[in-house]
Amino acid sequence: MKESLFHTQETIEQKCRNETIHRFEKDLTDKVQSGEEAATYYGSPLMKRAIEPFVELIQRELDAAAVGKAGRKNIAMQYIEQFDVKVVAFIVGKTIIDRITAKRTVQDVAVTIGTDLDEELLRMEFERQHPNLFRKVSNEASDKRSRKARNLKAAFNRYSTKWSGLSKREKLHVGAKLLDIFQEATGFIRFDNRWVTTNKEEKIVVPTQQVCDFVEKNRDIAAMLNPIYLPMVVPPAEWSSSYSGGYLTHHTKPLPFVKTLNRNYLEELDGFSAQMSDVYDAVNTLQQTPWMINEFTFVVFDMMFEQGMSVAGLPAREDLPTPPCPLQKGQSSKDLNEAQILEFRSWKSSAKKVYDENIRTASRRLMVAIMRNIGKQFAQYDAIYFPHTLDFRGRAYPVPHYLNPQGNTLAKGLLQFADGKPLGTNDAAYELAVHGANCFGFDKVGLDERVDWVEKHTDQILDCAANPMENLWWAKEADDPWCFLAFCKEWEGFQQNGLGHVSHIPIAKDGSCSGLQHFSAALRDPIGGQAVNLLPSEKPSDIYQAVIDKTIERVKADLTGEKANLANLWLDYGMTRKTAKRSTMTRVYGSTLYATKDFVLEYIRQTDEKRKLENPNYKSVLAGVEFEASVYLARLIWDSINETVVAAKDAMDWLRDVARVLSREHIPIWWTTVDGFPVMQNYPNVNGRRVKTKLGDKLTYLTLNEEDKHRLDSRRQANGISPNWVHSNDGCHLRMTVNLAAYNGVTHFAMVHDSFATHASDIPMLNACIREAFVTLYVDNDPLECFLTEVSDLTQNDLPSIPSKGTLDVERVKSSEFFFA
Repeated sequence: MKESLFHTQETIEQKCRNETIHRFEKDLTDKVQSGEEAATYYGSPLMKRAIEPFVELIQRELDAAAVGKAGRKNIAMQYIEQFDVKVVAFIVGKTIIDRITAKRTVQDVAVTIGTDLDEELLRMEFERQHPNLFRKVSNEASDKRSRKARNLKAAFNRYSTKWSGLSKREKLHVGAKLLDIFQEATGFIRFDNRWVTTNKEEKIVVPTQQVCDFVEKNRDIAAMLNPIYLPMVVPPAEWSSSYSGGYLTHHTKPLPFVKTLNRNYLEELDGFSAQMSDVYDAVNTLQQTPWMINEFTFVVFDMMFEQGMSVAGLPAREDLPTPPCPLQKGQSSKDLNEAQILEFRSWKSSAKKVYDENIRTASRRLMVAIMRNIGKQFAQYDAIYFPHTLDFRGRAYPVPHYLNPQGNTLAKGLLQFADGKPLGTNDAAYELAVHGANCFGFDKVGLDERVDWVEKHTDQILDCAANPMENLWWAKEADDPWCFLAFCKEWEGFQQNGLGHVSHIPIAKDGSCSGLQHFSAALRDPIGGQAVNLLPSEKPSDIYQAVIDKTIERVKADLTGEKANLANLWLDYGMTRKTAKRSTMTRVYGSTLYATKDFVLEYIRQTDEKRKLENPNYKSVLAGVEFEASVYLARLIWDSINETVVAAKDAMDWLRDVARVLSREHIPIWWTTVDGFPVMQNYPNVNGRRVKTKLGDKLTYLTLNEEDKHRLDSRRQANGISPNWVHSNDGCHLRMTVNLAAYNGVTHFAMVHDSFATHASDIPMLNACIREAFVTLYVDNDPLECFLTEVSDLTQNDLPSIPSKGTLDVERVKSSEFFFA
């Protein structure tokens, strides 16, 4: 069985090598002949429909270029003609379709296409010239995996002419030309404009309505839209160096342990192997956790998808209708009188909102279809695994996209631990109940009250478990509907089997605005610490509610001033903790007043959407003044946040000042986390250069960003240091917690930065480890002092002193049940 699973894993990884056109054609033929085409990663109807017209148009363009004049067009075609046309069509089609929901910029997609072709050309040329050597390098033993990526190019350069490859500018031209041909041949994409700022826009690639309709009507379409990396059916290779872990075969490009474009950093990382042993141990433990598809929630999701139900966060199947245009047929907007102009402008505003909402809905439909396809593909396995890597701050992420333990509520609800554990104790049953209340959104009260809430609603919970398609209470009322539905089924099992019930779902414990928790602990801030539950209390502190309460007082104070109209509108509309949550949460990560305005706008959009579902005749009192209302409220929220997180603001200002000193010397910032992970913040200065290329029937100017390797972007260095320092420490806390819990017998982990989960029976141990690790991080060590010591060694200039510290006793976090709750 084990050997069979390894063979299955190799097949999965082989399917992810999208550059191999020969394997694609053979696999597709085999699947068609055996009636299994829907199961192949490459055999989707969308790709099948795209290849033939795409191949024909590329060939016509090649033929035309052969007799045409020299120019950018011919330069691109001269490069393309080095490939088999089918290879180009497959690679480019796969690249575009894999990214069709991402709304990436034209230049980004174009450069990616050029890069993929250039890398494939290197592999083709190497295999043609030195087939035996190519196979040898590609099939190196696992202990040499860290050198595979470098060895392929190094070996080619040693035995052939040195590979220079395309410049970024050339990749852009080649990619833009093929993007243009693909659009014309298939009609699958279109080029839209997106505003970056109030006076700057950029071109993006978005799917056409034809593609959206095709995806919905063809259930197997998602096979082609799967991410490049999929879950594994065997445990991932363990990490011990920069390229040693993750997937198992040469079919998959070796993963870097840290996601970064800085190869020098990755090479230097291998020199820190000894000090990073705890880091590797934690990531290996995370990715060794076996998962499986939750059959109960997946069946419910699948039925809702088939019926087109737009509940529990699932997108509507039909687009919103565009309001009728007030212009008569053939009438020009130039001929309108003043009243008609106002009516026309109002219509344009309403039509744009509908258009934007339909675009968002289309992207959500595609994403849900992808998750459904992955779920169907992996539901047959008793255990699946998610290889993990780190970002440059040390935060851990699963490699597969869409359906993974860090996904949205649907993704989390569709997954459960493969190995169940009996509840066994009343404490475990208690934690299961707390988790259920948390998922529903009843989480701003004491833990006993949360358990009482579950007991009070047990009949409804059990009815949802028995009749989830009829009783939609879970779907319409719960904050985290799919995780709550999974809980309903577990609670049913507990009611039937008592403490002998074998529980599979992860029980999560969430931090309270973790960024502020870290800053408050680092500066010993008792005010901030109390606001985010570092100190014991009878009820949980809610910093988001505290901020919105202050904001509401400011709004009321405006009722007699020049802003009275907006103040009245907001009081009528209503403000809740959610109005200020994202702004407060991201403030300690360097968020700006401008971002706060965007968060308020998003709150209005989501609130209006929910109210319209409840009442189709709903009309917002903010209709038509959303922007002005958002700007107004954002300023009040911003002032309320700064009044609440004074010490954290001091720390952020200090970190920025340090970053500015080093950036003036163009010195990257290095620091090491308590558990030994070396962090390097290095934002190079980027010079934007406009490049003229042909797109459609007209010339388009795209911005080609080129890095200056000798200069740093001082603005990004200053703005990035606060969130990066905080994230490096929350990542460190997570890893320290995993290692400590694993040492004490905990075997299964579902970790999302500041949300830690395991089996209900292991929650008491995990709770203790979360708090012990935090005390070790901030009492036994001093991350701010260590940071200052390390960065001082990078410069001869004097650095500002750390802000004064308060009187918070971080040890008391051990007695705070709401620290992570």
